[in-house]
Amino acid sequence: MLPNSDVKPSRASRRNSAAGAPDGEDELSSTDRVVNHITAGVLAGRYVPGQRLVEADLTHALRVSRGPVREAFRRLDALGLLSRTLHRGSCVRTLSRTEAIDLMVASGSIDSLTARLAATAVRNRKGSRQFVKLERELHAYRDKEYDLTNAPQQRQHFYDILITMSGNTQLPSLFPTMRIHLLRLQTQSYRNLDDRRSDAEDFAAVAAAVLSGDGRAAERASATHHRRVQRALLTMPDAAFPRLDTP
Repeated sequence: MLPNSDVKPSRASRRNSAAGAPDGEDELSSTDRVVNHITAGVLAGRYVPGQRLVEADLTHALRVSRGPVREAFRRLDALGLLSRTLHRGSCVRTLSRTEAIDLMVASGSIDSLTARLAATAVRNRKGSRQFVKLERELHAYRDKEYDLTNAPQQRQHFYDILITMSGNTQLPSLFPTMRIHLLRLQTQSYRNLDDRRSDAEDFAAVAAAVLSGDGRAAERASATHHRRVQRALLTMPDAAFPRLDTP
C-alpha cells in the first residue's frame, strides 16, 4: 500500500476540474484533469464508495474524449481509489473488512511516527512564525473546538498540521489520505455518537502530547486512537463492507 501514494489534487487543479476548463489550462493534461476532478469529488463527498462512474458523464462535464477518462480510471484503479467490477464498470472503491483493518494497521505506524516527530520538533523548535502559527492551530484540536463529525475537512487539516510540523519531506507522499477518507465515508453511517466523541478525545490527546513536546506520549495517543478504530471495524455489521462484484 505505502509505495502507491495517494493522489492529492492541487489548488489550481481543483479549480480547473470543478470548472471543467478546456484542455491545456494550467498545463494539465486531459488525463490529469480527470484524475483531479475525481479525487476532488471524493474529498468533497460528491463521489462516495460504491458509486459507479460513467464515462459519458465525465467526458461531457470535462470536455475530454473517452481516452483520457479511461486512462484516469486505470491510474486510480492502480492507486486503489477505484475498482473495476464485472457488472458495473469503474466504481469508487469499497474496502473489505480485512482491507480496512490492514489500512488502519499500516497507517497507524505512519500516524504514530508523524505525531512523535511533530512533538520532537516542538521540543526543539526555534520559534519560527510558521511554527507558532501551526501550534496555535493545534490548540483548537487540543481544546476540542472542532466538530469532527460535521467538518471532515478538519480531520485532514489536523494531519496536515502534524506532517508540516514534523519537517519530514517524505511523509506527505506516504500518508494514505484518500483511502482513509474513503473508509470514513464508507463506514460513517455505522458509527454512533460515542464513537464520534471518542475521535475528538483522541485528537485532543494527540494534540496535547505534541504541544507539550512529549514524543512518546504523542506516539502512544496516536496508537490508542488506531486500536480503538480497529476494534470498531471488527464489530461493524457485514453491510458496512459490501462486495460490489456481487450480482
